[in-house]
Amino acid sequence: MSIDNSYDLIIIGTGAGGGTLAYKLAATGKKILILERGTYLPKEKANWSTAEVYGKERYHTQEQWYDSAGRPFRPQMSYWVDGNTKVYGAALLRLRERDFEAVEHKNGISPAWVLKYHDFEPYYTQAEKLYEVHGQQGEDPTEPPRSGKYAYPPVSHEPRMQQLSDAIAKQGLHPFHLPLGLKLNEVDRTLSTCIRCDTCDGFPCLVNGKADAEVKGITPALKFPNVTLKTVAKVMRLLTSESGREITSVEAEIDGQMHQFQGDVVVVACGATNSAALLLRSANDKRSPSQWTC
Repeated sequence: MSIDNSYDLIIIGTGAGGGTLAYKLAATGKKILILERGTYLPKEKANWSTAEVYGKERYHTQEQWYDSAGRPFRPQMSYWVDGNTKVYGAALLRLRERDFEAVEHKNGISPAWVLKYHDFEPYYTQAEKLYEVHGQQGEDPTEPPRSGKYAYPPVSHEPRMQQLSDAIAKQGLHPFHLPLGLKLNEVDRTLSTCIRCDTCDGFPCLVNGKADAEVKGITPALKFPNVTLKTVAKVMRLLTSESGREITSVEAEIDGQMHQFQGDVVVVACGATNSAALLLRSANDKRSPSQWTC
């Protein structure tokens, strides 16, 4: 097993979390390694094919997961540079204040977060600027407090959608423009990357019109010489000190061989399910999962 050079920071995953963090820290000069189990999603006509995208699930992984009864199923997961944001519908809503509080549900209570909405609000504002989120402050009655307006105007409704919105408003309800991360300029379409096609949610964007983690995070970060991206690099486990409190290295499978990468700081950003799976695999190696926190 080869042990590669040490890094100041290792980021596992290139989705919304990992891609944004890479962008934010790229200019610091720190030696950064980004590990991604997938490769770049190909640009092809099938990007806009309903039969391929939905009928054949062309861009979802073929791997099998198992439910609580041990039955296999194919998850709707996408392993690409950019993660699942490569096929998201560009909707970027903030969590509400109540989402950070304790929540009672069928199987018990999800405890309250230590950090609250107001702790995240400045970062939501930064992220909305980075991802070019178009929206209209004050329309959504459930909208949490904001420190400023959206940096970009709301995306105009299609004619039929505008009719529906007007009719709903006449009923005393409050329709609102969904906050969308699009590289869209409706004032001057010659300056717009987004062409307002009819293949957005669930589809890869053939013209990079979505403000996704590759377009807005990874690609700009890789312009810095201190940032390295390794694709088709599946992280298998995190190796730790004897106490289990420090990560000493990251073990990844690349081209059928195992590699170890050392980093002063390791960020696990490979999605809610796969981050948990990685921590459990690592914990089961030496110690119980209770000794790990995410």
